[in-house]
Amino acid sequence: MRTCRAEALSRLHRWQAAADDLDIALRLNPDDAAAWSLRGAVNLELVRWSDAESDCTRALALDADCADAWRTRGVARYRLGKLDASIADFTQALSMSDADAETLYRRGLALRDAGDNRRAVADFTAAITLYDRYTEAYVARGKAHANLGDMSAARSDWALAAQMLHQSH
Repeated sequence: MRTCRAEALSRLHRWQAAADDLDIALRLNPDDAAAWSLRGAVNLELVRWSDAESDCTRALALDADCADAWRTRGVARYRLGKLDASIADFTQALSMSDADAETLYRRGLALRDAGDNRRAVADFTAAITLYDRYTEAYVARGKAHANLGDMSAARSDWALAAQMLHQSH
């Protein structure tokens, strides 16, 4: 019951209330992988990167097939500067479910920040293929292109992103 309420609270962006309910739920049932994963996601929103990483690690110890926990831990590890571990987590999440634009984008960011701009461009391109209005992916791909010295491609991506932003206002 507490986990369901926490999920509803998180959808309302009531992060601390959701965290409080999840604390109770996990005291009552410490073997609930979904609750650990959800608490990890809530801790991301509360800017508790280490707690999010720990919660997702616990969720994965209970259920290694929880793609959401892999994704959430990937974000936490990225925020903590653990780029290689973040890339590995995003890769695992992508191997477990259909590719989604956000996970590809986030792995692209980690790859780019780790200096692997070619693979980053591939991930950003895949994210854009799935969602062609992904402004942030165009901006990020532009930066990766610039890092590779391809200023023409970089300017093209940034121009597309600027055009999309202008059209949305």
